[in-house]
Amino acid sequence: MRIDHVIYVTADLDAAAARVQSGLGLTAVRGGRHQGHGTHNRIVPLGGGYLELMAVADADEAAASPMGSAVQARLAEQGEGLFAWAAVVDDVDQLAERLGLPLITVTREGLSARVAGLDEALRNPVLPFFLERGEGVADPGEGADAGGITWLEVSGDGRALESRIGGAEMPVRIVEGPVGVLAMGIGDREFRTP
Repeated sequence: MRIDHVIYVTADLDAAAARVQSGLGLTAVRGGRHQGHGTHNRIVPLGGGYLELMAVADADEAAASPMGSAVQARLAEQGEGLFAWAAVVDDVDQLAERLGLPLITVTREGLSARVAGLDEALRNPVLPFFLERGEGVADPGEGADAGGITWLEVSGDGRALESRIGGAEMPVRIVEGPVGVLAMGIGDREFRTP
């Protein structure tokens, strides 16, 4: 189990990509549309994980999807910023069974991943959701030389996080404050919600 990616929600993918370019010197590449969720994204490959810039593509479709509606609610209530995080695992079925989590498949223009615990993680972002990529689906973070995701800072219930990851070693630090994803390390750089 390792941190796979961190989601940054925004109302404007172009503006978020420009912020990442100017602040971190990193380039966002084309992502795609999440089928049935009303969202679309751009990917910032980090070479050991990635930053996913996510926005609403279709407000009506998003409102009917747990993921899309969570993005809409976050933008309406708090504005843009770091939103959620995912851990990649070797066997998402086993993990979902251990934790009693439902499984869904998220697809984006020919790419797919089986995902467990997404709804719960979107409601309580101290918790990760888990994914296992479809066969032959490459890791979007591979091939970059930004230093990877080196750490993650979240606020919330540390005991719930420990229970969720089952004792796995992960570079996640928990601080006091309103529940959320606060910052991430990218190589030796830091990226925070504005």
